[in-house]
Amino acid sequence: MIDGKEETLISGRKCYSVTGKDKALRMFVDNLRTSNKFEDSDMRVIGGIDANGRMKIILAGHFVDEVSFQDFKKKFINPYKLKQEN
Repeated sequence: MIDGKEETLISGRKCYSVTGKDKALRMFVDNLRTSNKFEDSDMRVIGGIDANGRMKIILAGHFVDEVSFQDFKKKFINPYKLKQEN
């Protein structure tokens, strides 16, 4: 299971964070990279462990400016959650 939220980098730029198990995050990033939506977009993925000890990735780059968090969640996080539950 994954969960996402909108955050701000130290630089002040908006980014999206996604937390979950390592395998689920890898599959989620693979899904994003193969999506036609981001084919020509600048997307950076930064990974690590958050303060609560969970695996976390930060998605940054121009695509964050191009896609609202609500659209990102609706088009990528929610469908991925449903796919993982089935």
